[in-house]
Amino acid sequence: MMAETKLLQQIERHLDDIVKRAEECVLETRAADSGLEESQLRNLQNLAAATDSVPVLENFIAYQMGRKKIPRELGDRLLEDLQKLGQEAEELAQRSPEALRWARMELIRLYLGFLVRKFVAEKKAKEAS
Repeated sequence: MMAETKLLQQIERHLDDIVKRAEECVLETRAADSGLEESQLRNLQNLAAATDSVPVLENFIAYQMGRKKIPRELGDRLLEDLQKLGQEAEELAQRSPEALRWARMELIRLYLGFLVRKFVAEKKAKEAS
């Protein structure tokens, strides 16, 4: 439990970077301009809340890209960002496999939450104008 608390504190110090990465993903891929629906990102977010497996998330993203529900540029960026978050988790976990799995998923869940919020904000702003 103590290790988890320490990891949470370290993750908290990275929140600004996670928010920035998620927002840049939405803006740079022009996700709000595509035919992407909020439900696709919510489904990904819900899956991340229900699993501790990164390959499950990667498989879902690839599946949705294949179905043309997630634009290729966004899907590729999501997969790239998941890999980067995994690398950051490795640094935080300090060679503990249990801590790594937990930290990686925590970073991903936070990232996806910020991503969905930015996407909704951008989509609603475009609809209003």
